[in-house]
Amino acid sequence: MNRMNKVILAALATPLILASCGTALGGSDGSEKILSVTTSHTSAGAPVLCNSVNGADTGTQITIALAAAGTLQNVKVNLTDAAGKTVGTTDVSGSTLLKGDKDGEYKLPVTRRANESLTVNTAVTSPAAVTVSGTPVATLKADIVINRSRSSVKLASTVALPVYASCTK
Repeated sequence: MNRMNKVILAALATPLILASCGTALGGSDGSEKILSVTTSHTSAGAPVLCNSVNGADTGTQITIALAAAGTLQNVKVNLTDAAGKTVGTTDVSGSTLLKGDKDGEYKLPVTRRANESLTVNTAVTSPAAVTVSGTPVATLKADIVINRSRSSVKLASTVALPVYASCTK
């Protein structure tokens, strides 16, 4: 194999190697990224999900900050458990996404209830500190699928959110 063929082979193999390591969280052109995943409840400064707060299932808001160029038709949010099973899902119209801090950035707030239902919100709730009881009953990740007229890109979150049966304020 001549030197030029080796250079071309290395250039073609590099994206495959990086993708298999899980280092690429962006879309096919790199413009789509999950920037952060936060919640309206925190314990010791870390985001948590609560099945109940002070005995009531008021829900915990999950806010996904994402970067994406172009026109987004919709964004699908999937909550997945530790086994990779989707336990909750919702679709958000691209026209209702909240603008982020910079051009091409968006915030997607959804509220998760104990039964895993998701409701789309029109505003981001400020985080509130809670005290958690016991050990987490599960961990969930908020993955998204960005849909455009001719393509879709799936982005997997690396943030595992612990779920507590009971929290108090």
